[in-house]
Amino acid sequence: MVVLVLGFGPFGVVVDNPARRLALASTGVVGACRVVGREMPVSYDRCEAVTLDAVRELAPAFVLGVGVARTRAAAELESVGRNAATATESDVDGVALSDHGQGPPELPVQHAEALAGALGVPLSTDAGGYVCNSWLYRSLRAGLPAAFLHVPLEGFPPDRLRNALAAFVLARSGLA
Repeated sequence: MVVLVLGFGPFGVVVDNPARRLALASTGVVGACRVVGREMPVSYDRCEAVTLDAVRELAPAFVLGVGVARTRAAAELESVGRNAATATESDVDGVALSDHGQGPPELPVQHAEALAGALGVPLSTDAGGYVCNSWLYRSLRAGLPAAFLHVPLEGFPPDRLRNALAAFVLARSGLA
């Protein structure tokens, strides 16, 4: 069973993104679960393409996006993706969005409470208005079993992430 962890790379003043470091460091095997970490660009369009390519390649049971939240003191799991992009900052490709086209105004993350509990982090209802929210909304709209974790600049322990994801996915599949 595969879990895909995609961490955003550098953007703006964040030249060494802790999300990227966490995704790559989370790669490993826990019991019957293989966690695969990869980097994705802070680009509205290219992050979606990277995600869909990796999903086609790996057929993961679950996909977790990871991004940095420079103003948060602790990690939080996002419980909803919104059909809105309100950030004034463009992505690394110079693109700014206002919404994601046709689709519902919000999409909930399935099993968000269980995953937040496994990770030992609180739930958030604000994935922001930048590429993080866009990734979550588009992933959920595509029907992916996905969630999004915001981490502070200090990062998050990769072993804790890997073990929690494995426990969560194996429990959902009945293999735990």
